Amino acid sequence: MANTIRKKLAAGEAVVGTLAGLDVRAANRAVAESGFDFVLIDTQHSAIDPTMLARMVTAMGHKDVVVRVLFNEPWLINQALDIGADGVIVPLTESAADVERAVEAAKYPPRGARSWGSSLRADKYGGSADYSRAANDETLVWPQIESVRSVERIDEILGVEGVDGIMVGPGDLGLTMGILPSEWNDEHTAMIQHILDKCKEHGVPWGMFTSTYEIAEYWLERGGLIATVGADLGFLMSGLAEMDARVRDLVARVNAG
Repeated sequence: MANTIRKKLAAGEAVVGTLAGLDVRAANRAVAESGFDFVLIDTQHSAIDPTMLARMVTAMGHKDVVVRVLFNEPWLINQALDIGADGVIVPLTESAADVERAVEAAKYPPRGARSWGSSLRADKYGGSADYSRAANDETLVWPQIESVRSVERIDEILGVEGVDGIMVGPGDLGLTMGILPSEWNDEHTAMIQHILDKCKEHGVPWGMFTSTYEIAEYWLERGGLIATVGADLGFLMSGLAEMDARVRDLVARVNAG
């Protein structure tokens, strides 16, 4: 098998993922069997430790999984890939040097310095032997663009060999602009549009943590290629809320008799 996200992006197709954060095998399987192109597991803003991550990724079967690592540290990137991630999102990358550090950590020699440890899901790529040949080409590295400083250096960042896409962090980007998440405005939108324009110029897939369907729709219709919609816990809560409202209405009608 191959990394289907990579294939679609290479063909100019957009991909949409969803977030998983529940350490429940049945929930992980349900997300993996959904129609989303990939599952994103966020270890930066969660309590997901390596053991939990391994259980979650393994439960995903052959679904494409992208892991946002905690920090731009080689051992964290190496660990996520060894656990079975098909790609990594690397936060706080504000220069070409930062991005090169991330790429080197994700690639085996001679391109990088990743230590050989195969992957818990090497069977997805034909086993350990085939994984060793395919990993450098198949695994994805998506640096995060989430500060004014990174936008100022966007050309050099997008010029680093091995950048397979970027992910805009709109919340942190806004904060560095002096704009709170509740106050996103035209200036914030224009900054994101500038990043998208630069990605198109460099031929690098643009992505963002879009969160909602509406935000994903807005940016994908403007040429973005990577988006995320929803999360497992959110889907559970919305489903419960919908049925709770219907049941309460039913009980009220019956009791009113």
